[in-house]
Amino acid sequence: MIEDSRSASDTPKALVHYRLKAVMENVPGVTKHIARVAQELGFGPHALYQIELAIDEACANVVEHAYPREAQGEMEISCYLDTGAQGGQTLVIRVRDWGTGFDPGAVEKPDVDARLEDRGLGGLGLFLVEQVMDRVTFNFDPRQGNELLMFKRLDLD
Repeated sequence: MIEDSRSASDTPKALVHYRLKAVMENVPGVTKHIARVAQELGFGPHALYQIELAIDEACANVVEHAYPREAQGEMEISCYLDTGAQGGQTLVIRVRDWGTGFDPGAVEKPDVDARLEDRGLGGLGLFLVEQVMDRVTFNFDPRQGNELLMFKRLDLD
């Protein structure tokens, strides 16, 4: 069983940490590793599917949009278990890159009720991530990079 490890400063220790080239070939391995960790923590099949979907979509967005085609940048994926004050536990997944940032508020929400041929391109990945995770936040810093944090509560009822 993987345990939540905290340092003296009460910062959770990463259960998984990768820094690798932002290419699609690297995404499945990272996704499966974090899913195995989440399973060991007690997440059920439905939540595991949602976690895998969110990681896959987030990393695919980095690969497709963060860097110019001719420049192959890096991405960093990590996760940790956060134990809240009320005793609940949340898996926090962090995806970071140092490419071009974007305004999440400017991404048009897809019309999921429209016919496929009437839908515009783009925006579905971010929409899916926001639907399957409990909370999603973005931070953009020119020096620290672009950071996506995805939160999934562990319900052990």
